[in-house]
Amino acid sequence: MAKYGMVLNMDRCSGCYTCVVACKMANGTRPGVDYNGIERVEWGEYPDAHVRYKMTMCMHCEDAACVKACPIGATYTTEEGVVVVDYDKCIGCGACVTACPYGARHLVTDDVHHYDGVVLPYEEVTTETRGLNLVEKCNFCIGRVNNGEKPMCTVHCPAQCRVFGDVEDPESEISKYIAQYNAQQVEGTRIWVVYPEGMPEEEKLKTPVEQAKSKA
Repeated sequence: MAKYGMVLNMDRCSGCYTCVVACKMANGTRPGVDYNGIERVEWGEYPDAHVRYKMTMCMHCEDAACVKACPIGATYTTEEGVVVVDYDKCIGCGACVTACPYGARHLVTDDVHHYDGVVLPYEEVTTETRGLNLVEKCNFCIGRVNNGEKPMCTVHCPAQCRVFGDVEDPESEISKYIAQYNAQQVEGTRIWVVYPEGMPEEEKLKTPVEQAKSKA
């Protein structure tokens, strides 16, 4: 059985937002609902100042607080380690949104689009397959993955700083990438990160427990 994960190479990311846009178009998300995010990180002082970009998303926690919080099992973890939402079961109670330490879940309550009175082609998936009062989040594009494709954000990243695959297969692209770049797993998640040299510890992605403490 494959165990999926994703590498985020912060040393290559240019903050271009292509992953954010690609994800948005692939999933038809409404205004203000972004499964991916980009945060600018700065440290040091001139002439030794640095700028990098932190990629934020659902971390697909191995012991996910959102899964525990869901009262009806609409949020669950697949055998491959992917945290997903069953839209047919979700009742929009928002318990999982509150429980998520990363703020990576969105309770969609308003039927809005980017232009009043116009549904753009990429937004049609929203109106056709997902209703309101449902929670949405990154699911590693599991539908595409099951069809032998890659998550949309990894396909369109121009710097190739996002790599997805089976981390249990030593011959997979992601396993080789982790070894080559010494990517560090964010403990308790399905995310590995390549950090820039000299990046302060406080700017690095936190474990679910650490993130929950910082959110409290």
